[in-house]
Formats: sequence, C-alpha cells, structure tokens
Amino acid sequence: MKQAHSLCLVGHSGSGKTALAEAVLRLAGTSGDIALDRTPEEKNRRISIDLAIAALTWQGQRVNVLVTPGLGEFVEEIYKGLDAADLAILVVNAEKPVEVVTEQAWAVRQTLGRPALVFVNMMDKPLADPEKVLEELRPALEGKFLPLSYPVREGEKLVGLVDVFTGQPTGGAKFSVPPATASRVEELRTELIEEAATFEDALLEKVLGEATLTREEVLPALQVGVKNGKLVPVLWGSVAAGVGLRELLDTAVALVPEAPGAAGTVLRAFSLALDPYLGRLAYVKVLSGEVREGDTLFNVGTKEKLQVRDVLTFTGVKLEKSGSAGVGAIAALPKLEGVSLGATLASSSDAPALAPIPFPRPVFIRAVSAKTQSDDEKLSTALRDLTSVRATLTFYRDPVTKEGLLSGMGDVQLDVLAERLKNRYGVEAKYRVPKVPYKETIKKAATAQYRHKKQTGGHGQFGEVHLRIEPLPRGRGFEFADETKGGVIPQQFIPGVEKGVREAMEEGILAGFPVVDVKAAVFYGMYHEVDSSELSFKIAARTAFKLAAEKADPVLLEPIMALTVTAPETFTGDIISDLSSRRGRILGMESEGGRTTIKVEVPLSETLSYALDLKSVTQGRATFQSEFLRYDFVPHELQERLLPQLRAAHEG
Repeated sequence: MKQAHSLCLVGHSGSGKTALAEAVLRLAGTSGDIALDRTPEEKNRRISIDLAIAALTWQGQRVNVLVTPGLGEFVEEIYKGLDAADLAILVVNAEKPVEVVTEQAWAVRQTLGRPALVFVNMMDKPLADPEKVLEELRPALEGKFLPLSYPVREGEKLVGLVDVFTGQPTGGAKFSVPPATASRVEELRTELIEEAATFEDALLEKVLGEATLTREEVLPALQVGVKNGKLVPVLWGSVAAGVGLRELLDTAVALVPEAPGAAGTVLRAFSLALDPYLGRLAYVKVLSGEVREGDTLFNVGTKEKLQVRDVLTFTGVKLEKSGSAGVGAIAALPKLEGVSLGATLASSSDAPALAPIPFPRPVFIRAVSAKTQSDDEKLSTALRDLTSVRATLTFYRDPVTKEGLLSGMGDVQLDVLAERLKNRYGVEAKYRVPKVPYKETIKKAATAQYRHKKQTGGHGQFGEVHLRIEPLPRGRGFEFADETKGGVIPQQFIPGVEKGVREAMEEGILAGFPVVDVKAAVFYGMYHEVDSSELSFKIAARTAFKLAAEKADPVLLEPIMALTVTAPETFTGDIISDLSSRRGRILGMESEGGRTTIKVEVPLSETLSYALDLKSVTQGRATFQSEFLRYDFVPHELQERLLPQLRAAHEG
C-alpha cells in the first residue's frame, strides 16, 4: 500500500464536517459503528468537542480523516488536526459560506502552511447559490478559489455536478447540462487552466499555443499550486443527498502532496488524550521511517529515552493493535511518560526538533473549587490530569490570592470541562470570577522604631528596632540592609530583624496583599543581655515596619496586561471605545487583509470577562491574546473605592 495521507476537515459548526466524515467512511466500505462524536459531553451537547480521527482505504490508498470542532473556543483541536494533516478540507454551508470559524480555521491553516481545498456542502438547500458562495469566499479568504466541478440545480433541487474539465456530469450521472451552466463551466475551465499554468512552464506554453488540454496535463501544475497554498480547488455537493462525496475523495487523494523522504524515524506527538481504558495516549504522525512495537525512541526536546510498548492504528473509528505504523500514518502510542503536546520523537537523540505547534494562550480565567470541601484534593488531581493533555487549558494556584485558577478560551470550554470532571471523576466544580492579585508598596521613605518588651516568669522578651524603609523601582522585590554600628544589636539577632520585616511585608499594609519593591534598613536598636532573643527582634521589626509603612504613603499595585486584539476592520471603533472604558492605553494599530490588530495595555481587573465581552461586541469574529506586563499604581480615587471592599474580603 502507498504512503498514508491525512485529510483534516475544518469549518464552522453546522457545516456538516462530522456528517461528511461519517459519509465517506460508509462510502469507503467501513463497517460497524462509525460515529465520531463519542464522548458523553459530545453526545449530551450534540456538538464536536475533541479532535476525531478515523481511517479508510480509497483507491488502494490509506487515508486518515481528522475532524475538528466548529466552535471557536475549541480552536486548539483545529491546530492539532491541521498539524497532522497533509491537506485541509474547508467545509462550508452553501447558504452561509463564510462564518466565524470559517475565517478562524482558514487563518490557522495559513499559519501552519497547509494546502487546502473547499467542499461546499448543502447545495440541496433552498438558498444555495454557487455564484453567491464564490462571491463571499473570494474576498473573505486569501487564495485563488477555482471550482473543479459546478452544481446544477432545478429550482431548489440539486440535480448533480458537472466536471469543469470535461463539461459532462460527474460520477456517471445522466442529466442534460443547461446551456447557461455549460457556458459558465467553460469560463471556469479557462480560468482553472490559466491559473494552473502559472506554476508550470510547459503547461503555460501549451496554453499560449491554444492547445486543448486534458485533466492529466493540467493536474501536475494544479498539484504544485495547491501544495504551495496559492490555488484552492472548490468542490460542491450534499452529504444528505450523497452528492459529491466520491468526487471529493478522488480529488483529495490526487492532490495530497507526498511527504519528502528523510533518514530515520521521526514522529510528531500532535495530540494527547486520557482514554478511560487505555490510559494516557500520544497520537503521533509518522513523518519518516516506521515505528514498531518494542522500538526505542528519544524525546528530542528532553533527550529522554522512550520504550514503545504498543502501536495502535485506526480501523474506521476504532483503535486496534497493529504492531507498526509507516510513513504518513497516524498512530496512538500508550504510556509514553513525559511526552508533551507537540513533542518530536525520533530514533536518534540528535534529530532536529520540529517547530512547536503555535497554540494560542488561554485568555478566560475563572477561580475553581469543588462544590464540597471534601472533594478539593480530588478536584485538583483531576484538573491536573485533564489540563496536562491540553494547550489551551491551564490550572494553577495563585501565590497571592491562594485561589485555584483555571484558564481556557471561553465559558463554553470551561463548562464542558466541568461536565467532564463530573462524568469521569465524579467531582463537581464551581466557578467564580477570580480575585485580582493586587500587591502593595510605598511611595516615599519613612522611619519608625518599636520596642518589644514582655516580662513573664523567668526570662522575659526584649528587643528594640529602629527601621528605615524606602521605595525601590518596580520589579526589584525586596532588599535588606544592616546599618547598625557598635553592636547595638548583636549580629546573631539581625536575621530575626529581617524575618520580622519579611513577615510584615507578607501580611500587607493596606488590605493584606504582599508588599514589594521596598528596601528596609535597620540602623539602630537596643538589646538586653538576658531577655533578648531572635524572636524578640523579629516581633519588634515586624511592628516597626508597619509603623514606618503607614507614614510612607502606602499604595496598591495592580497587574497590567498586554493585550493584542485582532478583528475585522469594521469593529475597530467599537473595540477601541470599549478598551478605553476599561482604562486601556492604546499602543498602536496595524491593518492587513481587512483585519486590524490593536495593541493595548489594560489592568487585569478590567479584563476578567473580556473574552465574553469581546465575543459580544464583535459577534465572535475577534480574537485576543493576553500576557502579564508589569505591576503599576492603582489610581488614587479607585484605590479609595476599592480598599473597603478589599479589607472586608481579607478580614472575612
């Protein structure tokens, strides 16, 4: 059998990707259960959530079919599927060809450099119009869209397809081609040949010589244009009516580029999963060589040696032991510990690592806890498991607020995760808006002194500390200096002074948040030969710091985030207005291809629900990325409003 090839179906929810994949599996003679949405969450919601993988054989060729979800919050699965694909198939709804995830998936395939074709589904729908589809696709998505067939409709009925090369019905169908359709097909044939000829000199000479060209003569040039992403074939059909499926498979198999030969075995772990029966699985694409049961591989990034226990490949939608997988194949390797998403695995530890998959960072954060306190540890364990196989889900505990924070791409993704926690682990999670991890600092220098004196039976406690504190530049943290002279505080007690200052800084000045960017210097003190101890000086220093801080103009610091927002140009004004209302500072804008990228600094407190708000403002057509930039002063008026709430929360 020839080298295996992989087709990845992408597109907006409702375009029919899953139905199309199941239909071509049936067409290829796959028996048994071929349902691709298999998890309880997918069945409950009736949507695709995870990347689905299946395999079929067509024209003696093994073909892997990957199906991605159609909701934007599950964009990670689009990256995974396209990373493993040799050819992307953009599935569009004939009545609504360009939707949010249509654009999103197209942008991802361009980022990953994957060739593509378009399958226009639902051509049997009442409002389906091939010319309208082309009019909407061509300005919205980059590329030369060239139909290889053309639909014939009578009223609202799809009669069949006409082959652009021959002008005749496809698939042996028998119907008369209307004169207007025949004329349009001839125009499309001329356009197709002229565009393909730009990729092959010999074909261009034949075109200039007005030679009559066959499909076989044009196909090599078309393959080159498709491979480099410039030409995008368009096919038509209806999954429900069973029209266009055979033509789609024939064309896809003909256009898939062969993988370049390479020495040794190289695999890409493009997806990870936790299977309830098989445990942790690494889904790999075999880029060169062959992987066999018992092989020793190296995780190129870590140089760790890995033993391949089993090699599982797909028969239809089912994973079965196969013992080996050759170039182009997609396989699942169980129990490969330490393999991260996107890792390069190879037979040689010196093999070059593949570029990482450029997953977006999670942008929607919620504090998470178990509904019952007794399940807190169980929840943490489950979240660490589930987030370990996802790039756009992270879980960590904030060192300032002590909250468990779950980050994802939006509320739907987090709701699905909550369902999965309940279904798989039997633990119920609850979400809330997270606390802002404020910090505190001072704006000016100040001094204070405190004598700690306590007499009990036997030895008492005595320590006096004179302390000076002063602000440091942002990000400097904490500095401590011993400026005492003449042994006014014995050296063995100085560590106690520093400990006391550090404890006071952890406890905060204004509302219980850590104090940062402060230098503290002990410059004088007194001790008692019998009653002084490290504890006494720690207590004295802690109080001295608080007294000095009260005089040093204490202020709140808030985290500032750098946001990069990308949206269609029509939404630019609304986005800027909204960001300005969030105390945003616009740093710059760039426009390209009808989309604007806005760079802005915004306080974290103003972005906790920005993923939802941006979706509302732009009908889901904008994306953004966020990263921590720095801490900065909270404006005075806002601080005065915030402090009573923050103190109450801290004391509560």
